[in-house]
Amino acid sequence: MSTSSSPSSATESGVAQVQPRGVTLVRALLRCIPPRLAWRLGGGLGDLVGSLPLRDVRRCREHLRIAYPEADAAWIIRTARRAFRHIARTSLWTAATLHWDLRRHARGIVVEGGAHLHELAAACRHGQGTVGFTGHFGNWELLSRVGSLFSALTVVGRRLRSPVADAVVQGARTASGARLVYQDAPFGEFVRELRAGRLLATLVDQDIPRLAGSFVPWFGRLAFTPTGPAALALLTRSPVIPVFLYWRAGHWVLHAGPRRRFPRTRDSEGDAQAIIAWATAYEEMLVRRAPEQWVWWHKRWRTRPEDKAEGRVQNAE
Repeated sequence: MSTSSSPSSATESGVAQVQPRGVTLVRALLRCIPPRLAWRLGGGLGDLVGSLPLRDVRRCREHLRIAYPEADAAWIIRTARRAFRHIARTSLWTAATLHWDLRRHARGIVVEGGAHLHELAAACRHGQGTVGFTGHFGNWELLSRVGSLFSALTVVGRRLRSPVADAVVQGARTASGARLVYQDAPFGEFVRELRAGRLLATLVDQDIPRLAGSFVPWFGRLAFTPTGPAALALLTRSPVIPVFLYWRAGHWVLHAGPRRRFPRTRDSEGDAQAIIAWATAYEEMLVRRAPEQWVWWHKRWRTRPEDKAEGRVQNAE
């Protein structure tokens, strides 16, 4: 009896062949862009986008007004425009430097909280895992690449819709020795990474209604925030640490906060909320230093307490 491949298997085979070629092509094209040109070009494009009457620009300004009620209209418009300039230039620059090695990236980085990084590195050497909290502030993609300099690093990421984009982004995150665990991985994988003495880096400053979370203050207003990483830290009795990378006065600044171990009580939800509230307040403190480096167009206050209570989620504020 003869056999033949099904249309679906043939399609999957074709995609598998095209994807590596697409990744190679994208990386080759990005390598052709000089980093300085990428920085200037990205800044110009972002500045242009930030001046247009687009939905994300309007949302960015509205969220800035919520966060900074005392600010005048000129400051709101100027900061929103700078936010788009920052995300565009750092994104294009980071993409154009994918071929740089770890040491080249590390040159010129200023460290804040060096004692905390030394404590983290020592804990990793002794097999003590730590849950890391970071956010969409500064340059979180570059942080995932230089993080291996101070710790055995595992990055928690989500799958992108485009297989080529996913391969490029996740490849960049792991090129310097970091491991990658997707958000939808079995729970045991996260536990194993921590028990191996690694820093498990998570992004926790987004409103994702499908995930378990809690409402904590963010710029004076309650924001729904995922509590999974905090619950994981409590379950494994692991300390937590905030780590960020942001731009200041012509240099990238690697900032590490205190490595803390939170107590466990009989109120597991309250314990997780306490950790997330602390991590969120810590990030807010940094964002206030450079508000143009956070993603203000994100629907950070999309989910309201009354929506959760009634079992519904609004699509917009």
